[in-house]
Amino acid sequence: MTIYLKPEPDQGRMAHWWRSFLLPAMVAVIGGGSWSALGLPLGWLLGAAIAIGIWAGLGLPARAPRPIQRAGLMVVGASVGLWVTPEVARQLVGWLPMMLASAALGVILAILSTPLFARLAGLDKATAYFCLLPGGVIEMAEIGEGYRANRAAIAALHAIRVGLIVTLLPAVLLLTSGNGQPVAQVFGSGVQLGPWWLIGLLALCALASWGTARLGMPSAWFLTPLVVAGVLSGAELLPVSPPQVLHLPQGVLIAAQVVVGFGLGAKFQRASLQALPRAIASGIPILLLIGLMAAVAALLVAGMSGSEESRQTLVLGFSVGGMAEMTLTAQALGQNAALVAGFHAIRALSVNLFAGPLWARLSRLPLFHESSSSCSRRS
Repeated sequence: MTIYLKPEPDQGRMAHWWRSFLLPAMVAVIGGGSWSALGLPLGWLLGAAIAIGIWAGLGLPARAPRPIQRAGLMVVGASVGLWVTPEVARQLVGWLPMMLASAALGVILAILSTPLFARLAGLDKATAYFCLLPGGVIEMAEIGEGYRANRAAIAALHAIRVGLIVTLLPAVLLLTSGNGQPVAQVFGSGVQLGPWWLIGLLALCALASWGTARLGMPSAWFLTPLVVAGVLSGAELLPVSPPQVLHLPQGVLIAAQVVVGFGLGAKFQRASLQALPRAIASGIPILLLIGLMAAVAALLVAGMSGSEESRQTLVLGFSVGGMAEMTLTAQALGQNAALVAGFHAIRALSVNLFAGPLWARLSRLPLFHESSSSCSRRS
């Protein structure tokens, strides 16, 4: 009689962890370290994202546990919040009208591009609309699905949008400015937060983020730590006095960049990319055009406002890249990361709140009506 032994549950879990997280995490660290060694801006994030993007594109599993993903976003948010001095807080309030205008611009560009993209990509207009909006990947996919949009197409195009902007924009800004600094040098000019203060700050951020996430706040694990650290720093409740700036230990920031890069690269799943070749081929030039128009708008604002804020900061603020990624880019280039985070926070909140109701009204207009062929494809 032959006896078949089932593998132990613990062994199965460990094998799954090794294939889907531990092994690709090693690949992400190697990729990030290689890019960082080349002296490229955002090297740890971009190297990790490209390495994992290739890994996932080959059909290999890559998935970071949710607590690790949240911890990476939380560290990035807290690190930006520490830059908020009383002067920066006043500056953020002064820029609020322009932040709202930037959010409106991103939505308008997406609306204007929707009919063309739908036709070129062979998608229904609801899917095309939610693909182009500058909102979060998860949020847009979930909201779009409620309007019978294609969730897989939305996730794929948003991953490509963020990947394109995060890959191209830092390099362009570095080449055009000529004065970018790597992250270590930028943060080396401040005061490093002590270990007990670090533990206390991150514990407080984790508790607050858990609460706001349960309340349904978008990007809670990034925005909430930013607000918590920003309030503590702006109220001068942390162990440093202006004009000095606190910063997190460099090793913690590097780990957070690798985690964010891992999450970005893991979105490029081969199954999704192979299922939507036409949408991806037509979406890339449209996304690049939207990004270019947003950058031109930022340069026009920089030229007309007479503000001391740099053009690079405004370009990053107006950009349609991811919130955490663009904030890290601002840090890496020595720009006003708090202001960039403010632009993206206002855009994320606005888009996530109004994307659905706005489409409900747009879909009644003749330009956004579905043709019979697109309706049959969707069904």
